[in-house]
Amino acid sequence: LFIIGTMNTADRSVGHIDYAIRRRFAFADILPSKTPIHPIAENLFKSVSELFIKNYDTIDWDKPVFERSDFIASDFRPEDVWVGHSYFISLKETNDEAKAELQVKLDFEIKPLLKEYLKDGLLLATAEEKINSLHV
Repeated sequence: LFIIGTMNTADRSVGHIDYAIRRRFAFADILPSKTPIHPIAENLFKSVSELFIKNYDTIDWDKPVFERSDFIASDFRPEDVWVGHSYFISLKETNDEAKAELQVKLDFEIKPLLKEYLKDGLLLATAEEKINSLHV
């Protein structure tokens, strides 16, 4: 039986539950990857990723080593709070449908999450302009 769940370490409100679960189950980190990204979403994924890492263009995605961006608070590792690739995947048949789906994800999932990160201090205030300028 495999139970697959997602959580980043920024969510400290469930920390005690996390400890209890970690004592009982095996965990595997799944880091963001550009491999499953829909072609329409590649630039947006890069822009969002650059809020967390500096070296997006030079990463060896088979053995990634991430350099913290200047937008992320020093308390956090990029791997722990980086917005994952699942937001940027689409199975829509046409590019127009995929673009429309991605726009909804950007407006109602990605930007609200990034704004929460700002409010909670995971991302620094300097990231706000970049967040507001994100587009499909």
